[in-house]
Amino acid sequence: MTIETSLPISPFRLTRLDIHVFRASVSKPVVTSFNTMNSRATALLRVEDTDGAHGWGEIWGNFPTITSEHRARLAAWALPSLAIGAEVSDPVAFHAHVRDKLRVIEVQSDEPGPIAGIAAALDQAVWDLAARKHDVSLRRLLRGNAPDTVPAYASGLNPKGAADQVAAARMRGFQRFKLKIGFGDDVDLPNLDDIRANMTDDEILFVDANMRWSPEEAATQVGKLSDYGLGWIEEPIRADEPAEAWRALHTATTTPLAGGENLRGDQAFTESLEWLNFMQPDVGKLGGISGCYSIARQALNVGVTYCPHWLSGGVGLLHSANLLAGVGGDGFLEMDVNENPLRDGVSGGAIKLRDGSAHMPVGPGIGLDVDDAVRDLEPRQVFHETITQAGG
Repeated sequence: MTIETSLPISPFRLTRLDIHVFRASVSKPVVTSFNTMNSRATALLRVEDTDGAHGWGEIWGNFPTITSEHRARLAAWALPSLAIGAEVSDPVAFHAHVRDKLRVIEVQSDEPGPIAGIAAALDQAVWDLAARKHDVSLRRLLRGNAPDTVPAYASGLNPKGAADQVAAARMRGFQRFKLKIGFGDDVDLPNLDDIRANMTDDEILFVDANMRWSPEEAATQVGKLSDYGLGWIEEPIRADEPAEAWRALHTATTTPLAGGENLRGDQAFTESLEWLNFMQPDVGKLGGISGCYSIARQALNVGVTYCPHWLSGGVGLLHSANLLAGVGGDGFLEMDVNENPLRDGVSGGAIKLRDGSAHMPVGPGIGLDVDDAVRDLEPRQVFHETITQAGG
């Protein structure tokens, strides 16, 4: 799918690529049903053109802990020969070219996820650069009348102290909350009871099982969840379970189903529109702006709500917010409320929460001067490479 931007994009030539990784310990780990994050990382990619204009993207990297550093080094090795000297007039076509050129490496190395992730970050950065050159926000480059606000929800609520986390998020201005489940009925159900007991009629509770259950287990579990009035149940089973398993689960519950962050391939996304009520592609995993825009439009065209997935740093969060506003629809922005000094160091305060909505910065591109923030984060930097010549 091509993107009909609100302004024609003037060609620009890339001359520089910077890749940074920062890592910081956290006092309260981020807990999921399959693993725990005891530290937070952010891997950032910056591109610059012959005019000195620049743009930023973020490489996805949560699990395993080493993945941010690995993907950053992979990007520094694989991307220079494709980015340095490249002339870009159509970011979608450029992304397709990059993905095509990386295909052999992807197959040979058996690393489809890392390859897709570095290409997605490059795509984000190219779109950010294009919008900055036109002195317009990324969302308004995608759609001229895109709003400056999008509905948001508080995400990443851990099983321990969940009700207190909801109360804290409510004080910050959130009206929607997502609880992590899949820890057993003795943990999940009391958490749900405690949270629901204090919710108002205009608040919404979502849950995320992080693919914890088998199809057979999920059929039982969704029945137990049916009386809680949930906005959705996210990834109750593995994303790659057969279509028959997802169809059966869709039939077994009246609660909406959400997913998409871990789907791969056009066919998987097309099929899943049959059983998902909320489509959640991740801008750091699935083609950056170019790829997620296409998925989002496909979803909206058949009445499925687009809600971008994101649970990492500030650059990816701002890209997700701009993309949601640029695509349109009634979806919600995922905002991680767990401790993350790197996210806050990059974008802290850039997005304002009021009445359950995220108010984005109004500057060009993603709306933030990331260069200054990155300089401030240098004490936490664990990797940095600058490339000005094609290589790889």
